[in-house]
Amino acid sequence: MQPKQKLNRRATLGGLLLLLIPLPACSSPTAEAAEATEVRPTFEVASAKPSDTSFEREYVGEVQAVRYAEVRSRLKGVVESVAVDEGQSVKADALLFSLRASELQQEVMKARAAAKSAEAELKLATLERDNTALLFEKKVVSDAEMALAESKIESLKAKLDESKAITSQASINLTYAKVRAPFDGVVNRIPRKAGSVVDEDDLLTTITDTSEVYVYFRVSEREYLEYTSSKPQHHPKQVSLKLADGSIYDRPGVIDAVESEFNKETGNLAFRARFPNPSGTLKHGSSGKVVIKTDLKQALVVPQKSTFEVQGRLYVYVVDAQNRAKAQEIVPQLRLKDTFVVGAGLTPQDRFIVEGIQKVKEGLKIDVAPSS
Repeated sequence: MQPKQKLNRRATLGGLLLLLIPLPACSSPTAEAAEATEVRPTFEVASAKPSDTSFEREYVGEVQAVRYAEVRSRLKGVVESVAVDEGQSVKADALLFSLRASELQQEVMKARAAAKSAEAELKLATLERDNTALLFEKKVVSDAEMALAESKIESLKAKLDESKAITSQASINLTYAKVRAPFDGVVNRIPRKAGSVVDEDDLLTTITDTSEVYVYFRVSEREYLEYTSSKPQHHPKQVSLKLADGSIYDRPGVIDAVESEFNKETGNLAFRARFPNPSGTLKHGSSGKVVIKTDLKQALVVPQKSTFEVQGRLYVYVVDAQNRAKAQEIVPQLRLKDTFVVGAGLTPQDRFIVEGIQKVKEGLKIDVAPSS
């Protein structure tokens, strides 16, 4: 190889080596400029500020009259007359039905006659005992005769008491022929009309007192524990009732009783709410939805649209001081209609992306738009 050719080859290799040497001083300004000119996505960002809020829960309820009674026949006989009509309001002790009770009347007369006979026998035995006592004082009769007279008196007294008890029971049985209202209320269906033969314990009608009503509803074990975990003064007492047509009953009710056992089949627990019903709008056996409103003081609330779920865990994208997005797990305390009440994982100082989280990636730097 010629010397000139060797010189050219060395020059070429030297130039290549120079190209391979990094020039850091020249690259840094270029990267900073690229970052400065980078177009960043803009997202609405908000802070999780504590605020007072409330939520409502609805439970299917069954309406029952505060007093409900089945009126049944207490003897076998024939319905002689019906003194009321279906749907009629009655007062306590008002006559409802009359049953034919000629046999019972005969029993009463027979018992009274037996009582009078026993009373007469007792009087006669008393006179005989008094005469025996006089003879006994004169030592005409023996001690045995005197004791016999006394025992006869005791026997006849017992017989008279028994006759009076039979008379009293017969009189009571006779009162069963007159069926009366047990309390103020409304008469419902009357299946046995006049002339019908009834047996003992046959249903004649029912009476309901709906001046007040109970509404029974069931809550889950989790909701019951939420209810009991709050302080007693914070327990929601006043409730409202949504009727079948969607309207709200115009009078509030109060929760006044909680059942002591969970239903083994459903895992639910029964609550009872009492509602005034002076107009009679609510009827025994009807249904509705009990609406319970619960107030939350200084709760951290985030919109559901700001959250995403990964393997059953809930997250939001929080934004740091350099406006970079970072996934942050939160623990929801309650799920409301379109928000979550945060139990843990977020503080009032944290900022989070409100909307558009499907476009966000971990570490993405954003421009911040204030929340509306």
